[in-house]
Amino acid sequence: MDIQALKLELVQQLVNTNDAGVLTKVKRLLELLRTRTSPSAEEHDEDLIAAASVFGASAYADDEPDISGLVLKEPNPNYGK
Repeated sequence: MDIQALKLELVQQLVNTNDAGVLTKVKRLLELLRTRTSPSAEEHDEDLIAAASVFGASAYADDEPDISGLVLKEPNPNYGK
């Protein structure tokens, strides 16, 4: 996992979030993570998943289409080239 890319993605999402409730929850999560002594890898993964779900819940505006059911029908052979 590229830690720098993850940090950049989280910072970008924080900058684009205007929901005070979400920002408050993220702040509490960060404070909780700082006060823990040495979390296990499983706890760390759970914390990351919790943070991602907070951002996922507020990532899109209400007027944007739901694309969660889209399925890729044909792989792009030129992807990554």
